[in-house]
Amino acid sequence: MKILVVGCGVAGICLTHEFLQADCEVYVIDNGKNVSSAVAAGIINPLVFRRMTLSWRVSEFIPFAYGKYREIEQTIGVSFFRPLVIRRLFPSEQELEFWKKKQLLPEYSDYMEELTKEDLEFPLEQNTFGTGRVKQASYIEAKSFIEANQKHFRSRGILLEETFNHDELDAENSIYKGTEYEFIVFAEGKDSTYNPLFGYLPLQQTKGEVLTIQSETMYSNESLNRKCFLLPLGNHQFKVGSTYVWDTDNTIPTEEGLNTITENLKSLTSEPYTVLEHHAGVRPTVLDRRPLLGRHPNFPKMVIANGLGAKGYMLAPLLMNELVNHLLHGQEIPKDSHISRFGDPTHS
Repeated sequence: MKILVVGCGVAGICLTHEFLQADCEVYVIDNGKNVSSAVAAGIINPLVFRRMTLSWRVSEFIPFAYGKYREIEQTIGVSFFRPLVIRRLFPSEQELEFWKKKQLLPEYSDYMEELTKEDLEFPLEQNTFGTGRVKQASYIEAKSFIEANQKHFRSRGILLEETFNHDELDAENSIYKGTEYEFIVFAEGKDSTYNPLFGYLPLQQTKGEVLTIQSETMYSNESLNRKCFLLPLGNHQFKVGSTYVWDTDNTIPTEEGLNTITENLKSLTSEPYTVLEHHAGVRPTVLDRRPLLGRHPNFPKMVIANGLGAKGYMLAPLLMNELVNHLLHGQEIPKDSHISRFGDPTHS
């Protein structure tokens, strides 16, 4: 079975590994321009801090992602998966109370350490209302992940480094540049908004900026979070972010983004630092914060795998597994992930 995957970000990479594992003949086409997956911090966080709730389907996503990323590490011979403790600095008495109530609930106890005297009195000058530690968090070294997987696919002769040309696609017969494929799966990230097949879906382009900084004195044993994240990378370097700017399709870092991040960082630390790098990417997001998976209603061999948003590194392994099981074995895609929730383009 011959498959073409369009896009080699985190979704495209996970898809490709799933198809290879199913003994499909798979090719990946990527133009190297959408840097969102490589720029991302790659943090896997089971909690949504604002209302102290669990992330969507977290009890399924996290164990699957951990297993899959370890598997990919073995396959490509590169280590990129890192366990992490996230320490949330509570911005209010209300959030502290949320944590106290939820830490004892069975569904939350797997992801929240019970607050201790040391947590509440944690010695950071910005600690006003106490801190809480998140369990089962981790991060993917995103740039290493992307580059190592692309190198692996290149070595297997399955990475086509070019721009996908829709003028050369026969969607009805699933033929691209004269070659017929069983499925063509579009995992294009932000560029899906320009896809004539799937442009009817409400995908948003959401720009985010991050900094890499260096500081000899910042706390580096855990990742700190309040208003922004401070992720220790080793060697006194940290990644800091992120910003959200909607409906923006460019990856140009801005002065405004820099100012926003540096202002937010003050809520975590007042230690001196040097900015080493400033990057921007564009996330593919959906208003209901759920992915876009499924076959085109009129061209069933044309498939979309998109809309993973800011939690892409947590969601991609299981969602791509579910999509491949749908395509190869007829397994149902969960309704809240399926593009059918947005109707048929011929009746829009």
